[in-house]
Amino acid sequence: ILFVMQYKFRRSLVGGTFDRFHLGHHQLLTTAFEQSEKVIIGIATDELFVNKSYAYLIEDFKDREQSVSTFLSQKGLENRSEIVPIHDFYGTSLTDEGLDAIFITESNTENVLKMNEARKKKEFTPLEIIVVPYIMGNDEEIVSSERIRKGEIDRKGDSYLKLFMSKSQFKLPEKAREELRRPIGPLEKQMKDVVLRLKPNTLLIAVGDIVAQNLMQLGRIPAVSVVDGKTRREVLTQNYTDLFPKAHATMTENPAGTITKIAAKTLHKAITTYETNHTEQLIVVSGEEDLLAIPAILFSPLGAIVVYGQFGQGIVVVKVSEQNKKRVQDLYRKFQ
Repeated sequence: ILFVMQYKFRRSLVGGTFDRFHLGHHQLLTTAFEQSEKVIIGIATDELFVNKSYAYLIEDFKDREQSVSTFLSQKGLENRSEIVPIHDFYGTSLTDEGLDAIFITESNTENVLKMNEARKKKEFTPLEIIVVPYIMGNDEEIVSSERIRKGEIDRKGDSYLKLFMSKSQFKLPEKAREELRRPIGPLEKQMKDVVLRLKPNTLLIAVGDIVAQNLMQLGRIPAVSVVDGKTRREVLTQNYTDLFPKAHATMTENPAGTITKIAAKTLHKAITTYETNHTEQLIVVSGEEDLLAIPAILFSPLGAIVVYGQFGQGIVVVKVSEQNKKRVQDLYRKFQ
């Protein structure tokens, strides 16, 4: 006996940016295919997301299309799907009379109601609206591409801040020290070479007194500077109000060889405050700031630059990417 699958809908529509393809996208498409014989997947083109937060970090159309195609082929759904570029929120809804449903998340309800009004005017049947619930991350917040771009979560919805919240202090084990000595990014000998390569709008975080001061002297003021008044454990005579005249200063505790919960939270707050109001932030550490490059990379938005000094080697320049966050996350999980 040939069993023919019965679907509730014949032709359905799903639209989105599909940037940094994540668990929410997975759920949206899976739900649409469970109920539809064929799914038309509209992928947003540039003009549709110019006003999105961190829009400049959205992947190229080809990359986003490839992510969706990979998902479809992994699930064996290529023959039941069609990918189309969309240039406005109507997508193909006003040209494809045969559509009978649309699968959305809650935030798109208003646009779909407008879409149905426009379909009525064309004497097309209104689309049945299926609202697919959001996927929540391990911090009980929505998993979204925007939060991945902002550096808050990974694609599985795991919060970077939450990594530091389970206890008050995390110690660097002896066995991880060697790995930590390997620079996370390219090395530069001269700070002027670092500054020359920086784009004007790049969010810049400096970890270490000498690194932060050198940047200031070259006229490139970090968004966030993390200092402890020492270099190679020699005390520097510092007057931070003179060195960082416009920065909002915060004190925090971080003993040598550790990352404390309080220091991580202070750094997280400094980065988010800068992103909100663009006031330079200075964190003055009682203890040692070296290891705070780890949370700095994890908490920064994609595309930010974190610089820190590597003794005897030079200046490490880390461009914050999903790959670098993963590398740092794996290293940090070895802390005790």
